[in-house]
Amino acid sequence: MVCRLPLAIACTSVAAVAQAGGLPWEVWESPARLAALDARDVVLERSSHCLGGCRYDRSNAGGEGATANPYPLRWLYRDGDEVVVLDERGPGALARVWLTSGFGTSTCIDPAIRLRLYVDGAAMPALDTPLASVFDGSTVPFTPPLTLGRTQSSGGYVSHVPITHAQSLRIALAGADGDGINPCTGTTQRLLWLQLQHHRLAPGTPVTSFVAGHDEAAWRAFLAHAGDDPWNGMLPFETATTSLAAGEVAVLAARGGPGWLRGIRLRLPRSAYAQVSLRVSVDGTTTIDAPLADFFASPMDAQSAARGVLVGEDAGGWLYAWFPIPFREAVSLALVAAASLPATVAIDSALAFDAAPVPADAGRFEAHLRDACSAAPALVLDHATGAGKIVGVAARYRADGAATRGYLEGDERAYVDGARAPAWYGTGVEDFYDGGFYFDHGAFAGSLAGAPVVDADGSGSTVAYRLMPTAPLTWANAVHFEQEAGYAPAMPVPTCIRSVVYAYRRDTPLLVGYDAFEIGDAAAAAAHAYEAPAGAGCAMLEATFEDEPPSTRTALACAYAGGASRFHFHVPDAQPPLRLRRTFDGGAGTPGEQAGSAAATIHVNGVPAGAFSPAAADPSRRWQQQEALLDVAAGVTDFDIVVVPDIQPYANVFAESRWELRGGWKDAIFADGFDVAD
Repeated sequence: MVCRLPLAIACTSVAAVAQAGGLPWEVWESPARLAALDARDVVLERSSHCLGGCRYDRSNAGGEGATANPYPLRWLYRDGDEVVVLDERGPGALARVWLTSGFGTSTCIDPAIRLRLYVDGAAMPALDTPLASVFDGSTVPFTPPLTLGRTQSSGGYVSHVPITHAQSLRIALAGADGDGINPCTGTTQRLLWLQLQHHRLAPGTPVTSFVAGHDEAAWRAFLAHAGDDPWNGMLPFETATTSLAAGEVAVLAARGGPGWLRGIRLRLPRSAYAQVSLRVSVDGTTTIDAPLADFFASPMDAQSAARGVLVGEDAGGWLYAWFPIPFREAVSLALVAAASLPATVAIDSALAFDAAPVPADAGRFEAHLRDACSAAPALVLDHATGAGKIVGVAARYRADGAATRGYLEGDERAYVDGARAPAWYGTGVEDFYDGGFYFDHGAFAGSLAGAPVVDADGSGSTVAYRLMPTAPLTWANAVHFEQEAGYAPAMPVPTCIRSVVYAYRRDTPLLVGYDAFEIGDAAAAAAHAYEAPAGAGCAMLEATFEDEPPSTRTALACAYAGGASRFHFHVPDAQPPLRLRRTFDGGAGTPGEQAGSAAATIHVNGVPAGAFSPAAADPSRRWQQQEALLDVAAGVTDFDIVVVPDIQPYANVFAESRWELRGGWKDAIFADGFDVAD
């Protein structure tokens, strides 16, 4: 059973709740929850990004020609009078919804469009309401600060209400592409840009499902903080005033572990923000080394001060950061003045520590600064091996050598755990930061996102931040996180990005590959006792993935509309958690109308152990990948797997080409010095 305590009576120290378990998005319950790394939790993004790498990242056709946008519908599939945008099987939660509407300028949402949430397979929706009512403050729990409209979020409509589900979640829209006049635009167009971040949990994880009207009081109270401790820790501060001259280093604190650095507050003249750096060392490793302007998302030219719940600048002029920073052996914190600092500055500091134990699953907090310009199609925001999760990004963007705001068109793409298909594929820079249409309502500051500086005409720069405590970018083996530079890969804009990525990390992966086989490799398929169902259609396919530049793969692909496929893995000493990855052809179906591959139930040794969700059709980049978390008893060595598709009119084939079993780190894999090949 999931307990939801009001924040006022919740335990306030890390120690009190560090071992209490809980769901990964419920970070308001404990600072240790934010730092925890758990391979049983996967956070994915579904969006309306343009298929085939074109520039029109939204559903429904606009003014562009058909050749420029051959697949304008980006719904997952159509079912009766509804279009479905998300269909998840198993436990989890939708943690973030972002959308905008309009064409070049954000508009209201057509009041005829209805949102319907179907939870745990129910025939009747748990919520059936006009889509606009989710963001206008009229529908509990979809009220501020959990939701924002386009005037509060500078062009975007955003919800951070957790839509939890124990068994399944289907999100549908009715009237989303009707042919009547849209009163918001005076035309027949109903253009919607969409991003959905959702957690996919291991089967069997206990989740209390969403009920209309239930309010997340603790989450709401958490987000109401802007400057003070959102966990209400009531920790004492170590205060000091330090004079810092050009080129000097001032050590503010040095502590032995284990423990937590829970809060950092600094006050100094704004004019020095860019010339004084914060340097933090944890357990002998420098984990933060960035100018205050970058780390605190508080540029000297701010039009609106950042007011994030975890980082920013408060009304009294104090910079603050409330990222829980665990240390097991030691931590030190220093301020470093650049040689260009024109005069000695006095800096007030207040630091909060907690001597609570550090759980084994707590990652090392790091904030990496990158500063690069490129005319290439994308710039890297983060690249790492091991395991971790990104919980925030703050960045300055500008065009390089041109006056254009086209640099705001770039989509984010994240590749995790060695997959070629992106786990996140966004729709634009301002969309990532909760805004819309180049932040068409100007600078703003929210608890989870903001744009302190907005470029009015392309001659300047844009500064934005996004905090992702309930919807982090997670990886269990490796991550590559990049931002597209410009309108599309084929239409780049020379772009400069100066970014800080806030993340929790560990050097050792949580998951490794155990075994894999191609169904087109006769010997490998036989060794794994692979059997396709009678009537399966199989053919060699040369196609690409959705990565950039697109990777080409030539392999046998099979699809079938009935029966089940069977295969076997033998893995001595398999360790939980376990995941089954499928590479398949998603070229069947019609984008926005019919899914490219059906959902399926995964049986392991005769017991239902996991599920695949329906996959969107993509005839332009046909190779796709999905990963299902498995619930298998500990100690299992032999895995007899049967995959049973859920064939429906809106998803009438199931496809497969390669199968891979992955699981927890086990030393036996590395006895010969080599991992399983990708």
